[in-house]
Amino acid sequence: MKNRWIFLLVFLLLFNCYSNKNMTEERARERITQFVLLMATDQIEEVENLLSSGLMDSENKELLLSNFDNWQLKDTTDLIIDIQQIYIPEKNPKNRALVSMTIRSEKNDFTKIVSMPIRYEKGDWYIGS
Repeated sequence: MKNRWIFLLVFLLLFNCYSNKNMTEERARERITQFVLLMATDQIEEVENLLSSGLMDSENKELLLSNFDNWQLKDTTDLIIDIQQIYIPEKNPKNRALVSMTIRSEKNDFTKIVSMPIRYEKGDWYIGS
């Protein structure tokens, strides 16, 4: 009987940890903005915490990080991140979404147009799929 209660308690704790409360468009915007700002300030260790588990185990990780490693985006005082659309399909079993955004630096007269996948796992949005 005691083992059943322990199993039930562990199941409920894990279920609550992976809830869908952060599966909102607003939270996805926050995570994308956080990712771009961390890349602009060269905080790679913190950036790696925002990458999905599938991307961390892939050779595409370096490709993604190098796409955001522009010297024109390193000055965050005039960095403008304009997220046009976050497409979260309904009934998506893999919990994926697509973000379309424009990143600009007015000081350097530089604009980058980006479409990137994000994935909902472990109770939050992560970069990559």
